[in-house]
Amino acid sequence: MTGQRESSDVPEGRRPHDHLDIDFMLAGISPRRRAFNDVLVRFGDGTSEWLRRHWLGVVNGTLATFIGVAVATPLAYAAGLTGPASAVFHAYRFACDELPSHSFFVGGYQMCLCSRCLAIYTSLLLFGLGLTVARKYRVIHSMSWWMWLLAMLPMALDGGTQFFGLRESTVWLRLLTGAIFGIGTGWFMLGHIEAAAEDDGAAVARERARAQ
Repeated sequence: MTGQRESSDVPEGRRPHDHLDIDFMLAGISPRRRAFNDVLVRFGDGTSEWLRRHWLGVVNGTLATFIGVAVATPLAYAAGLTGPASAVFHAYRFACDELPSHSFFVGGYQMCLCSRCLAIYTSLLLFGLGLTVARKYRVIHSMSWWMWLLAMLPMALDGGTQFFGLRESTVWLRLLTGAIFGIGTGWFMLGHIEAAAEDDGAAVARERARAQ
């Protein structure tokens, strides 16, 4: 009876509910700081959950924007927006060498991506869009690393022999080898990310089941 009376004397809102509350109290952390920590934890958990569910949409959206800007830049040049177009063109040099002889022109102005890079990013986007549909019906397993290296080989041979002056590549070979590498990269990288997201989702589901 005495133990019950003593426990009832403590207001419900001030009782520690778990070991984290006790740790905070022992560390002298104020309730306001504890509430702020709780908000950060919930925000982090929510962001992680959102990315786990929508990571492929983020990747596809980023690739679509990246390709779209590369295609729109020569149109901006043609429209007289020289300053912004020039800034974008120079920024894309971090992703492509932008050789004029290897690039497409729109309206008389060069695109930000050469033909091979355009094929790589476009095929990667197409694979990502295909994965968005395919994963609804079956589990997509990633490509092995040695198959990814095989997908890289045609591009390496085409670009390497041209770099050393042994031969001159063509636009169709650049597009073809770039597309092969792009699809292989999508299958390898996106497949691994998809598997990791599924494993993480399963772990979260198990943790929630134990908590209940």
